[in-house]
Amino acid sequence: MAVLRIILGILYLIAGIGLGFLGSLALYARNWKVGFGSSALAFLAFIGAYESFFYKSPFIFWLVFVISIVLLIIGLLYITEPELGVVDRFKSPERLIREGKKDKAALKYRKAKEYLKAAELYEELGWYTSATICYEEAGEWEKAAEAYLRLSEKEDYPDYYLRKAKEIYEEKLKDYKKAAEILERMAEMEGWYWEDAAKMWRKVGNKERERRCWEEAFKYYKERAEKEDGVFWSDVAVILERLDRKNEAVDAYKKFLEYCVKMDKKEDRGWVRHIAETYYALYRLTGDESYKAKGDEALKRYKDYLNETVRDENYKKELLEEVKKWLTGFVDVRESLST
Repeated sequence: MAVLRIILGILYLIAGIGLGFLGSLALYARNWKVGFGSSALAFLAFIGAYESFFYKSPFIFWLVFVISIVLLIIGLLYITEPELGVVDRFKSPERLIREGKKDKAALKYRKAKEYLKAAELYEELGWYTSATICYEEAGEWEKAAEAYLRLSEKEDYPDYYLRKAKEIYEEKLKDYKKAAEILERMAEMEGWYWEDAAKMWRKVGNKERERRCWEEAFKYYKERAEKEDGVFWSDVAVILERLDRKNEAVDAYKKFLEYCVKMDKKEDRGWVRHIAETYYALYRLTGDESYKAKGDEALKRYKDYLNETVRDENYKKELLEEVKKWLTGFVDVRESLST
């Protein structure tokens, strides 16, 4: 018993010193609630340490011991459920709602896997992020997408929420029309989404809306090509080809070719791939055999480059086939250059 009291006394002493230090800091910072609370607990711990070491009053020793155990249990309950608190964790969600504690009721519903009830309460509170998580956990994808759209209207940076809604409509609900409409909203904020919107309208089968989005994408990439970086002439050329504006596409491909030749000399031999592809595209659009001859020459250089840098023969073959596709039909530059 004496050994246990000494061990307990040491624990009391450590707790008292720690709580006393915390209380002093809190009082210095004028946080009276934490300051006085920690100081009171420190005082109790020091009493426990004194009685443990000297055992002057068994009644006080056991009283402090029982109080310490109760406080420890309360502390553990609070730590494991800090959002609910100690008392509310034992109440039903319905009672918490009657008491006006909808956030805590929603948490209890969520822990019980009653996600729809939790989501409805979060919606009432305006906590749409929490609501979307619950709708997703419940598999209620349409409601989740709608909640993401509501979030996009409330947040200063809605791009993330619009993208999440688009993904749900496209991948979970297969509602390509809704996904395309969301992409158009995103494109109004960030122009590169016009291309994605056009491709989505193609899935829908709405050629008029698809063409409109390609026209907007053309304006966006042309401006970037002229003002920022010549690499965007590739996007301009591809979009013009999609729009069947072949003469303009040829001009854009030529500008992209100039850029590729410059980059090939300046930076990286890997640019010879894009030189070959562009020559093949020009041959396909114009029928000029000289473009094909130059493309073949560039392709040979590209093969030499791959032989030096790529060991996987299958991957090497795949890369070469992608370049050759530019001879036979329309190829999306963005997808082709992504490898």
